[in-house]
Amino acid sequence: MASKKVTSEESEDASPEAKLNIANYFIMNAPVGEVNEVVNDVTKLVSDSSTLSEHALTKIMHDYNVEHMTSFTGPDGYPLLTTQYGKVDQDHFFDPNNGKVVQFDHRKQKLVGVSDKKNVHLDEKVGKFRTSTQKALDTYIESAYKSGKSCGLVYGNDQGRLTICISAKNMNLSNYWTGGWRALYTISVASSGQQELKGSVKLNVHYFEDGNVQLHSTFEKQANINVQGEDATGADIVKAIAKIEGDFQSQLEEMYVNMPGSIFKSMRRFYPITRQPMVWNINAHTLANDISKS
Repeated sequence: MASKKVTSEESEDASPEAKLNIANYFIMNAPVGEVNEVVNDVTKLVSDSSTLSEHALTKIMHDYNVEHMTSFTGPDGYPLLTTQYGKVDQDHFFDPNNGKVVQFDHRKQKLVGVSDKKNVHLDEKVGKFRTSTQKALDTYIESAYKSGKSCGLVYGNDQGRLTICISAKNMNLSNYWTGGWRALYTISVASSGQQELKGSVKLNVHYFEDGNVQLHSTFEKQANINVQGEDATGADIVKAIAKIEGDFQSQLEEMYVNMPGSIFKSMRRFYPITRQPMVWNINAHTLANDISKS
């Protein structure tokens, strides 16, 4: 599909609301590790500080960080996440492992302080399930993900719901590629017996050397978990997560193997631009060449 070139006159005719919506779209869809560059470019394009103010940019970056579960280093040196499940207010998030509330700068994407507040402790029973699941998740993250490039946290609420968040990123901007992985799993441990674990994984890969190619993929799957003792349940939850993510990896590998004969094939022209089949008889081409010379 041909893209429409936006002229300066058309850009100036856009309302402040339209400009803000366009800026929001580009920033929210920025690949992992590239959002600051996108913010700088969008700011120059909009060129209107009253429309794309610092307050507006901070709000958009807040939405981006929460949506993409941005990881950052906590006060104890361990990674934390900006998720809606750990959100205290616009700038504060809590560490589910120790209840500390920390302040996060959405524009700079880093920790800027530790609050005196402590997150309200969970119901004791739910807390035990959360702790056992976190312990099993830590072991899985260490074995399945690149060291220093991932974070997995387990959140719980007094209704007995556990939410497992995994965020990972890998990038090499000097070699023109980035990759981001977000996984979200929920399960209720309020009552024993069979419970459904719901999982959703989102993958974004960006390669931009001499072009601009992105892969966006989402994988959703469920698994049944027998909620019983805390340790056994935590181990079973993480085992199911490993299975879901392994299945997703297998589907990706199958897609890569079949891509030349499926996706790429459908992108090629079956006929030349003349819409006529290629004549493979060398004599025909020789004759055409001789005629053109004469």
